[in-house]
Amino acid sequence: MEINTVPVIYVKAMLDSALRNGCDLATLLEKANIAPEILAADKSRVPAESYSQLSREIIDTLQDETHGFLGSPMRPGTFAMMGYACIHCPTLGQFLQRGLDFYHIVTDSLQLKLTVEDEIAHYALSHQGGASDPNNVMPISMLAIIHRLSSWIIGQNLKLHSVSFTHARPAHANEYNLLFKAPIQFDQPENCLQFSTSYLEMPNTQTEQTLEEFLSIPSLNLMMIPDYQNSLVEKIRLMIKKDVETHFPDLEWVAEQLELSSATLRRRLRTEGTSYQAIKDDIRRDTAIYYLSRGAFSIEQVAEKVGFTEATSFYRAFKRWTGVTPRDYIKK
Repeated sequence: MEINTVPVIYVKAMLDSALRNGCDLATLLEKANIAPEILAADKSRVPAESYSQLSREIIDTLQDETHGFLGSPMRPGTFAMMGYACIHCPTLGQFLQRGLDFYHIVTDSLQLKLTVEDEIAHYALSHQGGASDPNNVMPISMLAIIHRLSSWIIGQNLKLHSVSFTHARPAHANEYNLLFKAPIQFDQPENCLQFSTSYLEMPNTQTEQTLEEFLSIPSLNLMMIPDYQNSLVEKIRLMIKKDVETHFPDLEWVAEQLELSSATLRRRLRTEGTSYQAIKDDIRRDTAIYYLSRGAFSIEQVAEKVGFTEATSFYRAFKRWTGVTPRDYIKK
């Protein structure tokens, strides 16, 4: 069972866009099984499956794959057609360039470009045509999608040199680090992924058959897919998540399994914007939300399932993670 949650700020941003475009929010929230009260706490999170359902409902209602964020809609199926138009390109660089050409034809609301400078590739995007995105969801999600798509094309993680955004540093900037596993810069001239030009020459390892499976995931939801197996965070999550009900192994044991020193492991986790304690807390938090949202267990039972021997300690931890107590979360 894979358990993940999504920060409520992404949910609120999509709902704000849906409201601007005339959607009925109560209906959307009910279909996605999201309680309206959850939106009031900035630190709240919702199960990833609820986020995915909300995304699908907004796309179906607006008939727009970009959830109403751009000046003109992109009809459902646009991302898939881009994939089919590019899938036979022999290298990642050619795949990306053909994708740029495709979107230049289908929309004036999004400007994309791929440039090379000093052996660093720059994949940049900007909104055009009256885009309305005060929460900056489009640049975050589209750059994450491009990164996941590029990694999938070459069959391995595309290691980013850095990621830049034109907007100011937000309060939830730590989420950016976890999303991209790379240094993040704000107040920059453009929204951009930077990576080694060597990746552009790497061969396309995918086919039309594997593309069909990849396209079963709605386009915006691709941003929630973890980086490929080269991500140290994902390796550790897979290694320890089964121990959430008992005691997690200590950092020294994890480092030994990864054939690293403890100091090296700490340093590499810092470069991915996290720590071993944060990984453990994230697993406990996501698992607790998963069980609480289903209502099959009492708070005390959920506390035990995520490794707490005392319910009071679980209460304090859960409020620190989400901004609300477990009881308030259940009520909402």
